Amino acid sequence: MPIRHSRCRLAFVLALSACGLALPLAVPQATQNAWAQGTATWHTSISANPTSLFPLTNTDGEARPVTNMLFENLLDRHWDTYEWMPALAKEWEISKDGKAFTFTLDPRAKFWDGTPVTAEDVKFSFDIIFMDGVFTASQKPYYEQIEKVEILAKDKIRFHAKSVYYQNFDVVASLTVYQKKHYSKLYAKDHSLTKAEVTKDPMGTSPWRLEKWDDNQQIILKRDENYWDKDTLVKRGEWNWARYHFKIIPDDSVEFETFRKGELTMLPLTPKQWALQSNTPEFGTRITKVQATNKLAKGYNYVAWNSLNPVLANRDVRWALSHLMRLEEWIKKLDYGLSEPALGPVSPKMEENDPSLKPVPFSLKEARARLAKAGWTKPDKDGVLIKDGKRLELTIIYPVQAKETYEPRFADFKQQAAKVGVSILLKPVEWTSFTKLIDDKKFDAAALAWGRAIDGDFKQIWHSASANNSGSNFISYTNPEVDALIDEHRRTMDRAGRVALARKIQKLVYEDQPYTFMTEGRFSLYAHQKTVTKERDTYNYGIGSQFWKSAAK
Repeated sequence: MPIRHSRCRLAFVLALSACGLALPLAVPQATQNAWAQGTATWHTSISANPTSLFPLTNTDGEARPVTNMLFENLLDRHWDTYEWMPALAKEWEISKDGKAFTFTLDPRAKFWDGTPVTAEDVKFSFDIIFMDGVFTASQKPYYEQIEKVEILAKDKIRFHAKSVYYQNFDVVASLTVYQKKHYSKLYAKDHSLTKAEVTKDPMGTSPWRLEKWDDNQQIILKRDENYWDKDTLVKRGEWNWARYHFKIIPDDSVEFETFRKGELTMLPLTPKQWALQSNTPEFGTRITKVQATNKLAKGYNYVAWNSLNPVLANRDVRWALSHLMRLEEWIKKLDYGLSEPALGPVSPKMEENDPSLKPVPFSLKEARARLAKAGWTKPDKDGVLIKDGKRLELTIIYPVQAKETYEPRFADFKQQAAKVGVSILLKPVEWTSFTKLIDDKKFDAAALAWGRAIDGDFKQIWHSASANNSGSNFISYTNPEVDALIDEHRRTMDRAGRVALARKIQKLVYEDQPYTFMTEGRFSLYAHQKTVTKERDTYNYGIGSQFWKSAAK
């Protein structure tokens, strides 16, 4: 389930098929640290104050690192094999027809207030996705195939699917569980469950509790010494920290300087930070930087063209705009060769990629031809093309937190666009205002980033059904052929069949250019203080910082 832009942190859900009963899985080398011996604080940052701490309705990337630590799912994924493994549920079964999924809860599982996690809580956690007023448009496409949730016992629950969908088991296995008693009361106060004043009082089951939230300054999580599954985490060597301190730092350069001074434990790096800014004496002496390669699906950044704007509803105009972006130049000069062109919803590294597709080349000639085809041929006195009395003038909005990343690119794009008679205005916007403009669809173009999923579902972003009610198709992209292929893709259980359909979807979306697909990372780039120790630079499906320990004496 893709998440909107969060500086370098692109959230993702990897959807691989898995089923069966819990199996023993390899864990990192056993730690010698007892749970109580981890007394250090992990210092990290987010670039904006979260709008809430209720993950179901908060899809911005700033809240996700925090909420991921406050709540737990029925099952978890293994960091190296990506097989399902127990979490709140200790066992699970899939019916022979693949349409019924039964989970048995761990009898030890409990919420922070000491009450047990029950099947009632699990059912409520599903039901709330569809409750009136709760803004879960980005979640509904994944859960809409579940027609019935049946409580079999206090600790046993069964989900029934009404039709075949290749991710049915995956989405119920990854269901986040909320306490019915607590969140029913919050729902009564605020039927949207989006307001910070309502969701500042989370009730989870995780090893971490909210200790402090100072708006626009910091969020501090404190380890729960009474966590119900403490022994498992100790055995794995996970979470060797007493506190997690999230500093709210809106500016990338300030964040980097804060890290360089030793005030942040770890920092994901931009290509510029990796190649140009991490050559100071601190790097190599007290800071280690890492270029890691793993199996994670890399996210991509893009400019989305609002099809509700009559000018941008024309495909030739969108293609012209894509021809004006000098991607190869940006990769070389701004990303230092550490990124590559994005080709659409599917990464060039993925099996689903259509190998016939190539990056849109920079070409003033092609841009002019496309604009002329769309009827934009006459310039006004300022050199801006005019048609039916309207100037070809567009505004690109982007999060102010990503200003350092986007502005050099868009300043160049603006110069190239002016050469063919297109006037581009650039407008950095504070995150809360930015998301409101997106949800209200009051914009011409918006720069963002999406995470990708392995074997992911296209419906959330590219199906016309996701264009309403604050869904993730916020540009109102519509292509009936794409809709039909997405529906077929969701019904196809065979992996090879889905790959073939995904290639067709990718090609059609690419041909429509509803976004200008810009670039995606080639590596996972990060740095950390040498006050931490780790077994590996990365695992297959995650960096694995949950296993890191403090090396401080």
